[in-house]
Amino acid sequence: METASFMNKQYNMHLDFSLALGESFTKWMQALKDKKILGNTCPKCERIFVPAKPFCEICFEELKDWVETDGTGVVESFTVTYQKFRNCPEPPYVVGIIRIGKAATCMTHWIGGLDYKHPDEIPGKIKIGMKVEPVWKKERVGDPLDILYFKPVA
Repeated sequence: METASFMNKQYNMHLDFSLALGESFTKWMQALKDKKILGNTCPKCERIFVPAKPFCEICFEELKDWVETDGTGVVESFTVTYQKFRNCPEPPYVVGIIRIGKAATCMTHWIGGLDYKHPDEIPGKIKIGMKVEPVWKKERVGDPLDILYFKPVA
């Protein structure tokens, strides 16, 4: 019986682009310069959105009211990444889905502040429901990467 031979091909996808952020996301990003994580709220269903959105996707209401969170969040999901990707930390690293405060939505960011010397032990150090807080860059420009990573709250 003959075994299949599969071709291995390397690709580089350079997806540099620019886009208009809009009023809501611009305000959310500018607050990051001041180490603030804002959310906006739906006037009808009262859900909070972090990161900010221009409208509620359930009620279709415009989101004009803002709340400042304390920045802490909860890990809803995570994955350990062992592959090198452009503009990402050196592997291994953890990408987390983090719910900030009482937000109805989550944001994606790195989880750090843990010893990653033994990659096989990483999944045991991070738990769904674990409380995390942002670690901020010294110099901030109004970008989600102004947060270096989220670390476990002691």
